[in-house]
Amino acid sequence: MNSSLTFSLGAFAGMFCAAVSAPALAQTDPALLVAQDIAAESRGDVDGALALYSDDATVQGGGLCWSPCVGKAAIRKELERRVEATNHAAIIGKYVSGNVVVVKTEVRVGSGEKSGPGGSVQWSPGVDRLVVWTLYEARDGKIAFVSLVGEHTDPQTARFIEWLGSFKAK
Repeated sequence: MNSSLTFSLGAFAGMFCAAVSAPALAQTDPALLVAQDIAAESRGDVDGALALYSDDATVQGGGLCWSPCVGKAAIRKELERRVEATNHAAIIGKYVSGNVVVVKTEVRVGSGEKSGPGGSVQWSPGVDRLVVWTLYEARDGKIAFVSLVGEHTDPQTARFIEWLGSFKAK
């Protein structure tokens, strides 16, 4: 990624965090909640990850949550899907403002995926990792909102997004 795009994304994330942050900080460090969530998912601990979410949390963007998943029951299904896919995410960038955290992760693709249209699919050819930006909002020491978007400027992620879009065209 070129440096001006990196700066632009970082500046956007910083401005967005500042704009949506509540005046009062969460009781728990929101960056720690995010790190715990990603670590729990990567080690296959669905219950550990789910415990970090509020009862009315919302997850949107990807997997089973293209339409928002609201509440722990819906989020559990998405977490189970992620764990079953054996993907592993590593934080490669982080921006924090108040109760909002934006992380850039590199997701190493596991063996298979069940989130594609029509059920079980394999990743698109030539894709073994994705770069994903995720916005987390914490409330009362829990994760309340998560939104994911793939980085279109990363060649593998762009290839995956294009491949995924081919299902929507059918």
